[in-house]
Amino acid sequence: MTLNKGSGDGNANAGCSQISTDMDRAINEYVAKVANGQITRDEGRELITDQARNIYDSEQGEAIAREALEIEQAQAGCDEVNEERRDVRARRQGTREWVRSSTKHGKRDQDETAQVSFKDWSFLHQGIFILCILLSLIMLGAGAANIQGNLVNSGLPLFTTNPVFAWLFAMLAPAAALAIHSFGEGFRTSLGRNRYRSGVFILTGIAVAVWSWLFADLFHSTGGGLDLSFEEDTLTDKLFVWFQILAEIMVGASLFLIAEHTASHYSPDLYVRNPEYVELLEREEALQAGLNRALERLNALRGQHNARLAAREAVVGMALAEFLQRLHRFGDR
Repeated sequence: MTLNKGSGDGNANAGCSQISTDMDRAINEYVAKVANGQITRDEGRELITDQARNIYDSEQGEAIAREALEIEQAQAGCDEVNEERRDVRARRQGTREWVRSSTKHGKRDQDETAQVSFKDWSFLHQGIFILCILLSLIMLGAGAANIQGNLVNSGLPLFTTNPVFAWLFAMLAPAAALAIHSFGEGFRTSLGRNRYRSGVFILTGIAVAVWSWLFADLFHSTGGGLDLSFEEDTLTDKLFVWFQILAEIMVGASLFLIAEHTASHYSPDLYVRNPEYVELLEREEALQAGLNRALERLNALRGQHNARLAAREAVVGMALAEFLQRLHRFGDR
């Protein structure tokens, strides 16, 4: 009998003739035992299966174990590279791709990216810019004075004996307006910044509309006065004061945004590729390429290993077929 088994390398065929001789001897032995009633046919099949695998593993077991270890190591390497790649990708996604760059002064007809001096702005834009700055300062000053007046009129010794403390608290209004104006710079995209500015304008409109309604409700007529009953501590009075401060803060922030938008026509934002982002992107691409190579090697090892295991099962199948064939011929005698 000749048993041909596949292999992943030349060493798999080195002891093929020895395996065939051993297998022939085993098959003859188990056929005789079945014929003599020492074992059943099913027991003979199990013994032949174990014997074929043992004979195959005696020749290829070392290669099978080595390939299994190499697959485990290759899988660990892939996991390590993939984990590092995910970490680099997370850092890249959290890094700005474009950052602002400094601009140069000049004439717009000479360079579209030049920063135009204020004296060369259009008269309309000069007026809008100056008016927005003045009105924002007035609104923020009014808001600070409103808070300072309420704190002093509260009668608390901290503010009546030390008016400076009241002004320090009152400066929260202009500081809040500047903060609201600057929060938009935290968005990474121009779309996000535009949406934020739109949200500020919408909230400003709501605050002004509510304040106007409360003002009309409390200010009953042209010749009358404000009907503020702070002694009674009514909800309307609280809302009026709160919305007045909120409207002053939001109007001041909106005026700053309008002034900034006007200035952006003559001082365009120039962006350059962030070197840190580029470095992370290159690192991620290198890791991705390394991961692809590692996966190719892992797949090749798995293919070779599976082919060797399949060859073992083929040897087992041929041994069983030969065993059954000899049983049949023996029975025919």
